[in-house]
Amino acid sequence: MMGEQLKGTHLHGIAKNAETGDLYVGDWHTITHFVPFVGTTASNDDSIRRVNGSGVSRLASVPAPNAMVYDSKDHLLYIVTGELKCARGSSGLLFKCGGTHGIVVLDPATGSYHDFAGRGPGYKDATGVEAGFTEPAGIVYDPDNGNFYVVEADQPRVRQVTADAVVTTLVGSGAKGASDGSGVAASFSYPQSITYCAADKNLYVADTDNNEIRKVTLAGVVTTLAGAPDKGYVDGPGATARFDHPWGIACDSKGDVYVSDRFNNAIRKISPAGIVTTFAGSQQEGTVDAVGTDARFSSPGSMMYSPDDNCLYVTDFDSNQIRKVFIGP
Repeated sequence: MMGEQLKGTHLHGIAKNAETGDLYVGDWHTITHFVPFVGTTASNDDSIRRVNGSGVSRLASVPAPNAMVYDSKDHLLYIVTGELKCARGSSGLLFKCGGTHGIVVLDPATGSYHDFAGRGPGYKDATGVEAGFTEPAGIVYDPDNGNFYVVEADQPRVRQVTADAVVTTLVGSGAKGASDGSGVAASFSYPQSITYCAADKNLYVADTDNNEIRKVTLAGVVTTLAGAPDKGYVDGPGATARFDHPWGIACDSKGDVYVSDRFNNAIRKISPAGIVTTFAGSQQEGTVDAVGTDARFSSPGSMMYSPDDNCLYVTDFDSNQIRKVFIGP
């Protein structure tokens, strides 16, 4: 397990270009200013950062990046953006204000980006910027059908987005809940990430406030794979397992699902049969590079699986580090 320091306020979202080895990470960075006779104010300096052998560099200024995925077919980065934090007059207090609430496409070769789908908070199935999202938190690409899938946190749904930016609702009513079911009969509570598992061709969602991992078929059927609404730290099968705000999620080539269990400071592994074990870290907070449960994390967040080196990449939220977790041969 290896860690690399990336200075910033908070890191959100991570993706990798397997061809170059470059990592891309979202950096939420708030700058505090003192203005004479006015007081303390704040402004945003959010960005996408590139991490490679040459170090860390700023790729583009993108507001409120939440998650991202690199598409090796068109060599572009697809980023879901959420809410900005804005200063309220001279008080300097931060509050929520409208961000782009959609998907932007960024060219890593030039740093230029443009709106792809959605613009401003709302809910609407439509094409391109006519569509509406509210705080999209996670995105994944399905190479088998060429679609993107986006999970929204504040009005929880899973949306399907085609390569032509046609947005439709796959599952979720937009009301918070914990119901399994089909289509809009299913409900989530502040889900933060989504992954696609090629081994069984299903989507998996980290349903954060429900402390559950949910399976979503491409036909729109939602079931609970592991966890229960009451938080805790228990390894075991299905509903007997416990998480404390699962945040990031990824699936490896064998069909095992990995979850960054944020407030338990651990990486949990879920077998295809729904058996939960602790893969790395423990409840003890820290930034220790080691093997398995001897390692320490500090609120692990976004996560991705890299098939070319069979590793997980995790943003460690409170330490502002990128951690690399070796899965093994």
